[in-house]
Amino acid sequence: MLTLILCLGAARAEPGSAQRIVSLAPSTTETLFAVGAGPQVVGVSQYCDYPPQVLRLPKVGSFLTPNLEAIVGLRPTLIVGLDTSANDREIRALQRMGYRMLLVNDDSLEGIEDGIRNIGVQTGHGAQARRLIESMRTKMAAVRERLKGAPKRKVLMVVGHDPLVAVGGGYLNQLLQMADCVNIGAGFGSQWPRLSMEYIIAAAPDVILDGQMGTDPATPSGFWSRYRTIPAVRNHRVLGYDQNPVLRPGPRVAQTLRILAELTHPALFAGTAPRGGAGARL
Repeated sequence: MLTLILCLGAARAEPGSAQRIVSLAPSTTETLFAVGAGPQVVGVSQYCDYPPQVLRLPKVGSFLTPNLEAIVGLRPTLIVGLDTSANDREIRALQRMGYRMLLVNDDSLEGIEDGIRNIGVQTGHGAQARRLIESMRTKMAAVRERLKGAPKRKVLMVVGHDPLVAVGGGYLNQLLQMADCVNIGAGFGSQWPRLSMEYIIAAAPDVILDGQMGTDPATPSGFWSRYRTIPAVRNHRVLGYDQNPVLRPGPRVAQTLRILAELTHPALFAGTAPRGGAGARL
């Protein structure tokens, strides 16, 4: 889904013409650079760190709390962000000031593709966006081909501790399904469900992917070793993963699929060049 809001009053540029673009989220920043609009970007959120050249760009606050004064000071002709209610007040303020807004939805693979396509069109890089989408699809199809005949793995994918938050829906759930995994966090009606340890023990995942391993000082050492009845723990299949790119919806989702497939079906990728992302192992 894409929401495109055009307002009058602020400096404007038509799609395809020279623009000054401010990006409010890491995923939209990555997309802008991936379709060739990087030279048009004049400001990014404080969490944008890929590709490396964005580190040199002015920061305009976080996605949840964009700095309106910093944004206005950059004189943007287009502001790109995510279609969510999390920062409605700031988005409405920018709209009232007359800035042209492009808001995309990256909660699903379909939404990610739509966002890439529309960002390409609105920045004058439609052809590059189409080629990028085709490249992503080709890479994902290659992973799926390697997984043919693979056994299903029951998987828990953890994004946070205390409370224990798992992947339940969205693009990551879709990627887990594409990687021939049964996501035990799905079916709770939430993209990020909070799961009890009692449920996890009963669900008995074969693999646990824990993005907090080795990165969160608040996570106790040996957290999972206390639960030896879980097959993933008993069989030393508790694995860390690199949150960047795995938790970044956008042009690198094909890389994320490869990472998830390698972690959950390592035998099928033995002898191939790893795509990175594997972290600590319990």
